[in-house]
Amino acid sequence: MPKKGQRLPWRLSFLWVGSGIKGANAHSSEEDAEKAALDMFRTAQARESELEITIENRDTGEKVQMTANDALTVEIKANIERARVHAVNGADAGVIAELVEETEGLLKSLKGAGSVKLRTALRDELTEALKAEPKVEDADEPDADGDADGDADEPDADADSSGEVSPRESDEDEDEDEDEDGEPLVIPADVAALITEASAHVSAAVNLGVEAQKIAVKVSELQLTMRKKTPNKYGIPDLIAFQKYTRNTAALVYAEVAEQITDDDVEKEGILKSLKRSVRNKNSDVLVGYLKGLDADTDAGLQELQTYYPDAATAYLEAKKSETEENPASLTEAVYALYESKGISLPRKGRTEIERERRAANKALETGDDSKLTPEARLENYFATIKAELDKAEKNAAKLTGHQKRKIRTRLNELAKRAEELAKSI
Repeated sequence: MPKKGQRLPWRLSFLWVGSGIKGANAHSSEEDAEKAALDMFRTAQARESELEITIENRDTGEKVQMTANDALTVEIKANIERARVHAVNGADAGVIAELVEETEGLLKSLKGAGSVKLRTALRDELTEALKAEPKVEDADEPDADGDADGDADEPDADADSSGEVSPRESDEDEDEDEDEDGEPLVIPADVAALITEASAHVSAAVNLGVEAQKIAVKVSELQLTMRKKTPNKYGIPDLIAFQKYTRNTAALVYAEVAEQITDDDVEKEGILKSLKRSVRNKNSDVLVGYLKGLDADTDAGLQELQTYYPDAATAYLEAKKSETEENPASLTEAVYALYESKGISLPRKGRTEIERERRAANKALETGDDSKLTPEARLENYFATIKAELDKAEKNAAKLTGHQKRKIRTRLNELAKRAEELAKSI
């Protein structure tokens, strides 16, 4: 948090093309400026307006032009990761099809130079994500009594991880006030109070024009608290909104506000839709921050585990007996291990962290300097380069003679064998 009066080095300059309105605002970091830019692009998309944004470091002169395609790519990447997590967690076909349809709509919105190539690359990523193998649950694992929607055999999942998982709220066409059997939702009093509080924040954002970014974080935090109070079929908090009941309960946060918007109030309808998307995008950041924060205050963290994850608390206290300086007991890891034991993948990274790594990887590709990247990000760079070079090779292969093709085929087989050896060694 910058001190009062401190000079903020990053400037975001914007121009609303249709109206000619322009301006600028200052930010303490490039990340904050980019977050603000993404929020503005979402507003522009909701209003079907054209927006131009430049982010500049006033100290170094570094300048970056952000486009609508950049903002759309962030949304699409988040959806791709959600699709991967759906596949791993065994979401039903309807949930995945809905997400794919939404992503296709975003892909079609990519326009301008390079959009076809970008669309193809992102669609390939989506296809690969959907191929992720579901985790096989233990056949002897008993169904928990705490399944809030009473349907332990057919989990209806939607998550975003990042790895980036983003637990999500119900989509607009969900049956918001009924469970899967058509019965009215039975909401515990403490959860109902959270719904009311979150709905008030949403109403303020829509009716008073309060900054959506801050509201999205607050609503996401309240929805996380709701999920902590809603057990899944294993009797542990439904942190990634695995059940339809959990998602429908979250949708009630928006239902009352939506009812107050008249059919001809397109602007408020667009703000509400944009806010819902922002909350969904914030969910992974909020969840990962919450999980990592368990170790920040061990006393408070242990109390949290004893309240919501008693099995993880027991495992943590057991691990404390044999911990070492090199391998300390971790409250955060105890919760991750508990969910892994049930075949549920919780996110390790939030959407913002993944996007930051993606930008760093792109910069490293442009400059050729990947020394500051993590090993994982460095490998992703290598794979991106290899794929790009293979694409070039494919285009030129058709021009070869028969003898040349046989020679290249031998080289490619050698590379494939090397890749297979590397895969086996990891």
